Amino acid sequence: MVEVLVAVTILGTTSIAVFGALRTCARASHHSRMLTKSVLLAESLLTDVMLSDRSAFESNKGKEPPYDWQVRIAQTPVENLGAVHVQVRWSEQGRAQQYNLFSLVRMKTFTGGS
Repeated sequence: MVEVLVAVTILGTTSIAVFGALRTCARASHHSRMLTKSVLLAESLLTDVMLSDRSAFESNKGKEPPYDWQVRIAQTPVENLGAVHVQVRWSEQGRAQQYNLFSLVRMKTFTGGS
C-alpha cells in the first residue's frame, strides 16, 4: 500500500512538472510567433519607405491588429540621407512589447529647372 502511495505521489509530481513545462513552451512559442510577425511588419514598412521617392522628413502611424506601428524619417548630417526608425508595438500577456528597426534611406533631392 505504501509503495502505491509513493508511486502515485511521484506520478503526480512528475505530471505537474510536465504540464508546467508545456505551459512555458506554449508561452515561448506564442511570443516567438508575435515577435516574428512584428519583424516582418517592420521590414515591410521599411521596404515601402525605401521603394518610394522620399523628399521630406516625416512620421507616419498605423495599425495592423494586434500591432501599432510608427515610421519616422529624420534628417542626418549627411546630405540626401535620412535615418529611418520603424517601431512596432503590441501587448502580450498583459505586458507592452516592441520591436525597433533602424536604417538609412536616400532622400530625393529637389533640383531647379525642367
